[in-house]
Amino acid sequence: RSVGQTSEYWDHVLSHKEIVFARTTPEQKLEIVKHCQRHGEIVAVTGDGVNDAPALRQANIGIAMGTVGSDVSRNAANVVLVTNDW
Repeated sequence: RSVGQTSEYWDHVLSHKEIVFARTTPEQKLEIVKHCQRHGEIVAVTGDGVNDAPALRQANIGIAMGTVGSDVSRNAANVVLVTNDW
């Protein structure tokens, strides 16, 4: 979906017990984080690019991919994964 959905849309989406967002743009990540936080949720976000930094910074827990990520995303995150061996 595109950025800028209505409050009613977000209320419906966030009414589900479990939600996974995948393949989102950096703008969508930030919007998802903000709406989840408005609903009282604790939010964790992963990212590795410069454009992910706003969502990483806004999230309660920002997780950057250390070995492949940008310096900007690592600096914006609370946690940096130092290995990709999973």
